[in-house]
Amino acid sequence: MAINYNERIKTFYLQGERFSYIFRITDGGRLQPLHFGTRIKEQDVSYIAEGRKTEFAPTAPGSETESLDVLTQEYPVYGLGDYREPAILVLTPDGGRTADFVYRSHAVLKEKPKIGGMPSLRGGETLVIELKDEIYDLTLRLYYTVYEKQGAIVRRATLKNGGEKAVFINKINSFSLDIPRCDLDKVCLQGGWAKERGVERSPLSHGIFEISSTRGSSSHHLNPFIALCDKNADENVGEAYAFNLVYSGSFSVKTQVDQLGITRIGGGINEKDFCWRLNSGESFETPEAVLIYSAAGFNKMSQNFHDLYRKFLINPAYAYKKRPVVLNCWESFYFDFDYKSVSKLIEKAKGTGIDTFVLDDGWFGNRNSDKTGLGDWSVNYDKLPYGLKALSKQCRAAGMKFGVWIEPEMVSEDSVLYRAHPDWIIRSPKAEPCKGRHQYVLDFSKPEVVEYIKRVISDLIKENDVSYVKWDMNRNITEFYSDYLKERSSELAHRYILGVYALAEHLTTKFKNVFFEGCSGGGGRFDPAMLYYFPQIWASDNTDALSRAYIQYGTSFCYPLSAISGHVSASPNHQTGRITPFSSRAAVASFCSTGFELDLNALDEKDMDGIKNHVKFYGEISDIILKGDLYRLLSPFDSNYFSQIVVSENKKKAVFILMKKLACCNDEYPVIKLKGLNENFTYEANGRLYGGDALMNVGMKFGNDLKDFETVITVFTAKGD
Repeated sequence: MAINYNERIKTFYLQGERFSYIFRITDGGRLQPLHFGTRIKEQDVSYIAEGRKTEFAPTAPGSETESLDVLTQEYPVYGLGDYREPAILVLTPDGGRTADFVYRSHAVLKEKPKIGGMPSLRGGETLVIELKDEIYDLTLRLYYTVYEKQGAIVRRATLKNGGEKAVFINKINSFSLDIPRCDLDKVCLQGGWAKERGVERSPLSHGIFEISSTRGSSSHHLNPFIALCDKNADENVGEAYAFNLVYSGSFSVKTQVDQLGITRIGGGINEKDFCWRLNSGESFETPEAVLIYSAAGFNKMSQNFHDLYRKFLINPAYAYKKRPVVLNCWESFYFDFDYKSVSKLIEKAKGTGIDTFVLDDGWFGNRNSDKTGLGDWSVNYDKLPYGLKALSKQCRAAGMKFGVWIEPEMVSEDSVLYRAHPDWIIRSPKAEPCKGRHQYVLDFSKPEVVEYIKRVISDLIKENDVSYVKWDMNRNITEFYSDYLKERSSELAHRYILGVYALAEHLTTKFKNVFFEGCSGGGGRFDPAMLYYFPQIWASDNTDALSRAYIQYGTSFCYPLSAISGHVSASPNHQTGRITPFSSRAAVASFCSTGFELDLNALDEKDMDGIKNHVKFYGEISDIILKGDLYRLLSPFDSNYFSQIVVSENKKKAVFILMKKLACCNDEYPVIKLKGLNENFTYEANGRLYGGDALMNVGMKFGNDLKDFETVITVFTAKGD
C-alpha cells in the first residue's frame, strides 16, 4: 500500500517508489510533518521534531508544553500562538478569528474523490484526515493522494460549517508544508506578456517571499509554480521540492523562513480581497496542489510533472494522441481579411500536410479592430458573405478540419451584447469601469451569463462543423464587484473562475471530438487547471524562434512539451523584428505541438517546400514529443545556446536540438554530453554510428561556425535489437 498508518506512534506513511512523505499526530492532536524526501523504511522518525523551543513562545490551548510557534505543522491555523503564515483563517459568528482544528479520524479511500466544480487529477489511493473545531462545529478535511511512480503528492482541503450561523473564510490554503531546513534556493517562472515563464533563481532568506496574482487569472507574470532546491542543485543532481497549483485564478504561494531555520511553504487561492461566507451546512473546497520531490535535480522533477500530467490530468482522449498541425491566420491578416483572401489561404495550404485551418479574430459581429464586436458570436457577413459553413466545407474538401478563435469571457462596449446587457460586466457600482484592450470582462459569477455563453458557443460549433476552438482571454479583471453578489463581492474572483470552469466543462463534455486550445493573450493562463480542459495552450503571443526557445525552456520545468503550442511564423518576426532562417523556426516549433502562423500566399516555392518538409518531419518525431522523456542540456538563460533532447520510453529513438544565439568570431567548439540514452545501444544519426555510452560521456562536437540563431536538429535511432 502507498498509504499506511502506525497506530502505536500515530504516524502516517505515504510512500512512493523513490520518496516518503511522513507526518504524525501530536499529543495535542495537531498534524506534524516529519519527512518529505528520499524514501525510507517505515520507522519512528519523530526525534527529528523534538527539542524545538524558544523563549516567549506561547503554548497551545490545553497544553503546558506544545507551542505552535516552534512546531512544524501540516496545516497551521491563525491566532493560536503560531506567528508564521497560517493555512486557514476563519471569522467565527461571535467575532473571533481563531478556530482550533484537532485530529478526529482518518480514512483511506481506494479512489480519489473529484472536486465539485473544479478540475482535478485522476487518481487512486487517497488519505482523508478529519480535523474538528468543536466549539464552532467546523470540520476540516485534508486530502492526500499518492502517485508512487511520479514522486508526487496531490493535496487539497475542505471546510464544512456544521454550526447554526455563518462563518467567514478569509484564507484557506490548498496545502502547507514545513521543511526543517533553510539552506535552499527558490526557483520561479516569472515574466510578462510575450516573455512568459522565464527561469529565475535566488536564495531563500528569512522572512516572507511570495509569488502571486491578483488579476483573476494565473497570469503572464508569475506562474503558479515554485521549486525549493539544494544550493548545488542543477538539472541532474540535488534535492528539489516543487509545488504547482491546479488553479487558474488569483493565487498566492508564500515561503517563510523562521527564527529556527524552518521553511514554511503554502499556497492556494489568494487571500487578498477574499472573504467567503460559509452558511450553516455548506462546504468550501480548495483547488488542488501538486507536490513533487526529486532527489536527482530539476530534470527528474520536470519528468515527474510531465508524466503525472500526461497520465492523470490531461484528457486521456488527447494526452498521447497526435495533435492537429494547425495553420492559424492571425499573423496572415490580423483583422484585414475577407472571404476571398481566407479562401485563397485555405487553397494554398492544400497538399502541404497541414490538417487544420483556424480562422482567428475578426470573423464575427462588427469586428474590424480590437475596439468592437466582442460578445457578438455571429458571422460578419460583410466580410464573409457565405458564412463560416462555406469555409468549413472548403477545408473538408482540401483535406483539413476547420477551427475558430473565440474570447467568450469578454465583451466590447461597442457590441450588440453590451447594449442589451450592460449589467453583465464586472464593474464598480458607481464609478466609470476600467477598460482593457477596449473591452470589459463578463461577470461569470452570474449563472445567466454562463448559460448564455454556453448556448451561443454551442450553436457556433454545432452549426458550422467546427473541429478546433482556440479559447482566448485578453484582459484581467479590475474592480472586482458584482451586482449579483453585492456585499459578497469578495467572493467574485473565485466565483468567476468557477464560472469559467463550468463553461469549459460543458463545452468539452458536449463536444468530445472538438479539440480545444487554451490561450490568454498567449501564455497568460498556462496552468494545470487549464490543461485539464485544453490538451495544449498557446505558449506566448511572441512567435520569434529565439524568444520561444527561452519560453519553451522555462515552460518545460513543469509542463510537458505536448502541452506547449508553438508555430512557425514569419521572418522578420512580427513581435521582435528578428530575422531567423526557416530551419531554425521549424526546429524550435518541433519541440512542442507544432503549427504555422504564416501567410502562405506570401511564400516562395522554397518556403512552401520547407512547410511540407517540416510537417513530414514532425509526423516522424511527434510520437516522441508527445510521449518521450525530456532532458534539458543547455539553458539559453545561462549560455549562448539552447539545447534539449527528448528520448522515447524504450530509448530506441531520440530527437536533439541545438540553437546558437549569437555567432562569435573564432568561437569555441561546443561539446554537449547527451542524456537519457541507453549506454549499451548503438545509435545512427546523419549516416554515422555512435555508442550510447560515448554520446553521453564523450559527447557530440559541433562546429564553431554556426551563425546567429542557426539551429541543429538531429534524430538518433538505435540499430538492431
